[in-house]
Amino acid sequence: MTDQAHLAQSEVPDEVKPVLAATRELLSRIGGVALLIGVESYRDHDEDGGKDLLAGRNDVLAYWKVCRRLGYTHFRVLTTPALEAEDLIRAERELAPELHPGEDEAETRRRVEQWLSRGRQGAFAPLEIHDPAMSSRIEDAGAPSVLLGEATSLQFKESARWLASMLVFTVKLEWERWRREEDLMALPGFMAYSGHGAQKDGELLLCPSNTGPALENTISFSELRALFEQGEDLPGGKRPADNLTVVLDCCFAAAGGPAGKAQRGTSLTRAGSPASKAPARMPELARSVFCASGRDEPSYQAMLGGHWHGAFTWAFTVALEQWELQQQGQFRRSTMSHAELLFRARTLLSALSFRQHPILVDQLGNSPVFHHGEAAEEATSAEPDARRPGVQLDPSSGKDYAWYQLLSKTGQVLLDIIATRTAGSGFASGTEYWRIHTSNAPPEWGKYNGSAYCTDAFVGLTFKKQSAHWTRDGSGLPFKATDASFTIPVHLAAGDWKQYSDSGRDFQVTQGEDYGLRVNVSRPLGAWAGEVEFVRRNPGTSLLFSTDEPRSWDLHGSSALGAVHRYRRAINST
Repeated sequence: MTDQAHLAQSEVPDEVKPVLAATRELLSRIGGVALLIGVESYRDHDEDGGKDLLAGRNDVLAYWKVCRRLGYTHFRVLTTPALEAEDLIRAERELAPELHPGEDEAETRRRVEQWLSRGRQGAFAPLEIHDPAMSSRIEDAGAPSVLLGEATSLQFKESARWLASMLVFTVKLEWERWRREEDLMALPGFMAYSGHGAQKDGELLLCPSNTGPALENTISFSELRALFEQGEDLPGGKRPADNLTVVLDCCFAAAGGPAGKAQRGTSLTRAGSPASKAPARMPELARSVFCASGRDEPSYQAMLGGHWHGAFTWAFTVALEQWELQQQGQFRRSTMSHAELLFRARTLLSALSFRQHPILVDQLGNSPVFHHGEAAEEATSAEPDARRPGVQLDPSSGKDYAWYQLLSKTGQVLLDIIATRTAGSGFASGTEYWRIHTSNAPPEWGKYNGSAYCTDAFVGLTFKKQSAHWTRDGSGLPFKATDASFTIPVHLAAGDWKQYSDSGRDFQVTQGEDYGLRVNVSRPLGAWAGEVEFVRRNPGTSLLFSTDEPRSWDLHGSSALGAVHRYRRAINST
């Protein structure tokens, strides 16, 4: 870095500018980096094949298609048994009408063979800024490169290190007394795993193909976390985890070994069966982590679309395929948010009667999936702030707090929310306190021990509101602040609230489509995560919700009572 005697970093010497421009041009050609892992054979753990799975390779090919549509260019693909060139050629032929219209099979074959050749030749080697051949590699930087391999522990670890090294490019430039060192660009990264999960001594584990009888050769989350979280001490403070999305189609409930026993010849097979409590820590490997199932739940495999797939992988990729893509520079992004993707995957799984509830550990709120870079100006957030307030429950205008209740048709309290304007009775100001009454969930949810909650299972809901002042003894409050399931910040800056009311009002939710509040959350590993949907009609529901960004509301439809507006917000608690 420069000191006061050196030139300011912003004053780039003319001699350095061509090198810096060439570096940016090189990086601009890389569309994204993906590590795809699928395991079917676990003969080192059980030589009789009792732990073998059916869907690993098909799941990897499904994620391959997603990444290709999003413009990813650099891949490592690890499966056991290993995929071959012909498998990728078949996948590319399915994509050709969309990505390479008019291309014949011979051209597809040549293209895939070139990608594999680059992968074998070490196209992923790190680039040094002083590399004299850098200019000749600019054209190659954006050309797809693929390395196929077996999903062994060694290749898993090596490929994870490769992924981490590819996600953040640190540039070091020196010219005479001028110095510059910074993270020039962070690329979007994606890691998908389909196979067995396990846990031992409170540590979550992924099971490569050579996992031994006593869980030898497993990959711990602490190992992966150490790789993806490195970099905070670098000039830009960027970490590989900051732009990494991870999808885990496995379960972690088994304490003694890979969970579940695959049964060939059946229409439905568990990829993992609950055997004991999972650890309380969420799998925080990256900024966004999708998990196929919740605590004490199995992850299923099934014959879907003529092929074996992990049920969650199928729902996840089908939902993405149905959504519009948009181009942003060299990156393609889905217009679907992380929360929307989770919601739609859950809906598909529920429609097919799979008893698993995927979860999302996400720090990006409602930013587009596989998000690149910082939040876009128009992006919504699960945490409102002065620049981006989002949509919130009205915390009252002239009183201290507003109390909302969601009641079942029979009057059972399903949900209490205290939205505060001021502090009092142990409640902080500017906060929504959510208290979910899991004991009032439908009887069939009992086996989930209150770890999942979705109001779609109820009909005839009533959403009530009243406002009040704090009392000295806390009387009138439905619960203590310390008993809240989770909290959400409320932005109280002047001018944000355009509509409000302190009048009590009941709103009837009929057939789940009118107005009120819908909740779809779970806490599989200790923290609540999921989605809340605000629904209102115009006119009439300004008594419930207020926002200074009316465009944030998605027009859902119209009726004699006026248009229905919906807004979804991600819920992520700690």
